[in-house]
Amino acid sequence: MFSDKDIAHFSNLETPFYYYDLNLLERTLKACEEASSVYKFHVHYAMKANFNPLVLKAIEKIGFGADCVSGGEVKKAIEVGFSKDKVVFAGVGKSDKEINDALDNDIFCFNVESVQELQVINELAEAKQKVAKVAIRINPNVDAHTHANITTGLDENKFGVNSWDMPACAAILNISPNLEFIGIHFHIGSQITNMDVYKNLCIRVNEFATWFEDHGFKVTVLNVGGGLGIDYHNPEQQIPDLKSYFKIFSDFLEVKPYQEVHFELGRA
Repeated sequence: MFSDKDIAHFSNLETPFYYYDLNLLERTLKACEEASSVYKFHVHYAMKANFNPLVLKAIEKIGFGADCVSGGEVKKAIEVGFSKDKVVFAGVGKSDKEINDALDNDIFCFNVESVQELQVINELAEAKQKVAKVAIRINPNVDAHTHANITTGLDENKFGVNSWDMPACAAILNISPNLEFIGIHFHIGSQITNMDVYKNLCIRVNEFATWFEDHGFKVTVLNVGGGLGIDYHNPEQQIPDLKSYFKIFSDFLEVKPYQEVHFELGRA
């Protein structure tokens, strides 16, 4: 895994330390870019996975966007060079300051986690005479078959709105001139290795997209999140099967001509 030159270099460093293989990262990014571009999918990097500036710069360089879950991540993404129109801001408990800063930077989209957050963003955008693009994060009640502490898509999880809250979201959107609804967002968990999970997610995404369109909302963005895991037991095989991963969404998502499919990949 490491060359003699690497080992000699390591011997002069204090321990513990983190080692990032940027060559491997670049190969993985290239594989991801090639596999996703076949279907014209849009990829955002989940910055919570690794905040190292050199890692971020390599990801920005290939043209991916940034998925942020704090105001600090939004700021760092823009500082590193990520295009503002490729920055999405998700996460529960966004503060007014974080929302205002993101509005000032004209980011691509807020992934909204609750009915109350919709109201707050509308009020803050109104004060700035701006219109904020929003996607509703929906809890699809899909079991990710991963560790219980890193599953995020079941009814009992704290993230996103449940299906029974969607009418309330629609009502707020209809009376909020400073919100522009662009789509729906999902993230069902981390370290997912069972690909059938994503087939089940696609079925739910199709159902929720249909619900919003049937209620008069044009869904232009289908953000399916990330969660693709890596095999820690076989460290020599570090690049996941990205071709199969993206093909599942191509096969099972019902994508209309005016819709974009977005992903938020992290550790993979």
